[in-house]
Amino acid sequence: MSSTQLNDLDYKQLLNSIGENLILANNELNIIWFNSSARKLLQKVGPYVGINNPQDFIGISIKQFHGSSQNEILQNGPFPHKASIQLFNRFAAEINVDIFYSTDEKKQGYILTWKDVTDYQDEVEAKNKLIEEMSVPIIETSIDTALLVPLSGTLTEQRLYTMREKVLSESSARSAETIIFDFTGIHTSLEENMSHSLNAIVSALKLMGVETIFVGLRPSLAQQIVLGEMDFKVKTFQSFKKCILHIWREKGYTLKKV
Repeated sequence: MSSTQLNDLDYKQLLNSIGENLILANNELNIIWFNSSARKLLQKVGPYVGINNPQDFIGISIKQFHGSSQNEILQNGPFPHKASIQLFNRFAAEINVDIFYSTDEKKQGYILTWKDVTDYQDEVEAKNKLIEEMSVPIIETSIDTALLVPLSGTLTEQRLYTMREKVLSESSARSAETIIFDFTGIHTSLEENMSHSLNAIVSALKLMGVETIFVGLRPSLAQQIVLGEMDFKVKTFQSFKKCILHIWREKGYTLKKV
C-alpha cells in the first residue's frame, strides 16, 4: 500500500473495526471521540453518572474515571500508562492511556484503550463466594437443635467473616440452640486478631440465645489459647462424639442397643 493510499483511508472506520474500546481525548483530557465499541460500553456506564446518551460523554474529562494518583500520572506521565480501575463498585476495567501526535509530531491529545473485565471479575467473585461457602459447611446432627461447623485448613480474617455471616444466619433460620465448632482439621496457629473475630461470633450467638461449644482442639492450639489469655467462655470437649453424648444427657436422651 502506497503513502497516497494510506492518506485516503477513513481512519474513523478503521478504528471502529478494531473491536477494542477506544476513546480519544484532547490535551485538556476531555473526550472528543470514541469508536463504536466504546459507545456500547459507555451506554452501560452512562446511567451511573446520569448520562443516557453516549454522545453526551463528549466534552467530559477522563479524569472522572481515575483516582488522584492516576490523575497525577495523566497530567505528568510517564506514558503509556496502564492501570486497573473500578467504577461505581460495578465495572472493572484495564486501561491503557497514551499520547497521540499529528504527522508533524505535535501533541494532539490522548488515546485511551478500555478493556472491560467486569464479566470476568463477576465470574471470579462468584467462584470465590462458592469456595468460601464450601469452606464453612454447616451440618445437621442427630439433635435437631444442634449444628456442627467443622473447620479445616487455615483460618483467615475473610474466612472468619464469611463464617460469622453464615453461622448467624443459619442459626436463626434453623432455630439452633447449640453450635459446635470442630477444630480437628485446624493445624495452624490462631492469631490475636482472629481470636477477637472468633470471640465476636461466640458473643453474637450468645445474644441470640445459642450456646457455643468447641471440640477437637489440638494441644498446640489449646496451649496458644491459654498463653495468649484468649478467654472464649465456652464449653469444650475432646471430640465431637463426647460433645454429642453430653448434649444427649442434658436433654434426657439415652442411647439403646436395638
